[in-house]
Amino acid sequence: MRNRKSFILFFAITGMIVFLSMCINNSKKSVDPRGNSYAGSSNCKSCHQSIYDFYITTHHYKAMRPTLKKDLMGSFNEGQNTFSYNAQTKIRMEERDSGFYQVLYINGKQAEAHRLDITFGSKHAQTFLYWQGDKTFELPVSYYASIKSWATSPGFSSTQANFYRVIGRNCFECHSSFINSRLKMTSGVIEEELDKNTLVYGIDCERCHGPATNHVNFQQAHPGSKDAKYIVTQRSLSRQQKLDECAVCHSGNDKTKEISTFKFRPGDTLANFYSPWDSRKSGGTEIDVHGNQYQLLSESKCFLKSNMLTCTTCHDPHGNAGSDVKEYSAKCISCHTNTDHDFIKNVSTLNEIKVNCIDCHMPEQSSRAITFYKEGSTIKTAYLLRTHKIAVYNDEEKK
Repeated sequence: MRNRKSFILFFAITGMIVFLSMCINNSKKSVDPRGNSYAGSSNCKSCHQSIYDFYITTHHYKAMRPTLKKDLMGSFNEGQNTFSYNAQTKIRMEERDSGFYQVLYINGKQAEAHRLDITFGSKHAQTFLYWQGDKTFELPVSYYASIKSWATSPGFSSTQANFYRVIGRNCFECHSSFINSRLKMTSGVIEEELDKNTLVYGIDCERCHGPATNHVNFQQAHPGSKDAKYIVTQRSLSRQQKLDECAVCHSGNDKTKEISTFKFRPGDTLANFYSPWDSRKSGGTEIDVHGNQYQLLSESKCFLKSNMLTCTTCHDPHGNAGSDVKEYSAKCISCHTNTDHDFIKNVSTLNEIKVNCIDCHMPEQSSRAITFYKEGSTIKTAYLLRTHKIAVYNDEEKK
């Protein structure tokens, strides 16, 4: 009897130790701020190592991230790190012990300094935010690849430094995967507070594939299974669902949002997130080339005449939108095999355009939403982006 009691006691203690160790281990696991249904992109690596390794190098993944020296496009070296408003006022980009700063100098004396806490962008331009309490503010100087130089941030003055443009959750919804916010009444004014501890940088795996905890648990329990259980794949979506998935961030911001797009899951209907009484601007108002790729594509004859064309027809969602016009032109030619360019008489020119449909039919255009000032100029400089409205452009045809 004594041995039996000892045996039972031994197993009870062992069971308690196992239970407590599980609790301790679980307490060490980082909880995704979006909820327990989210596993976090790092859990995708074990099964999708090559895709993950490449994806973290892409512009989607780097749409927003902490400011690190290795990612900065602009120079902080002497002679290349200054933007002057006038002879007395300038901003210097400086590396200090605690990070990278934009420092305002007036008559040679430091008047203000703010650290580059968050970097937006990794291809065409980079702009920066700094934290002050529970708010983020955009810094007044950005870097532009097109001019290989620092210039004013979009919409900022060419004559006066402004460090207090508040950036709310709306901007995070297209450049990050999540941040929690709440509204607070302060002195009769409603203000938005952001929780920096909940920020999920960049566009991660679960932003496009949906919550993955159940998928990860299933795959770990069934390592030999080849079925994509409890996860959204492109094959499982309709054409409009695929388009809506991209349009979350690539259909402009001229509509009134009723539900945060952080709540959008692949397979949802994007129209349900906006006010039905507030349609996009039309009736003679040209759609801006910045951020409206879906709207522009949907007005193209190629799109209207096809029941299959989507964003992923031309773009690999795990890769970067490249600049190789030959690569994209090959996709055009796969459908337009009998295109007539007889109006071109020069043989060499004809041969050239056969491998470059893009520059003629999807030319770069100036954004009206994003403009900036170069140092010493009072004339706005255009921010050029390639239009996604596939069409015949007379000006390009003349060229």
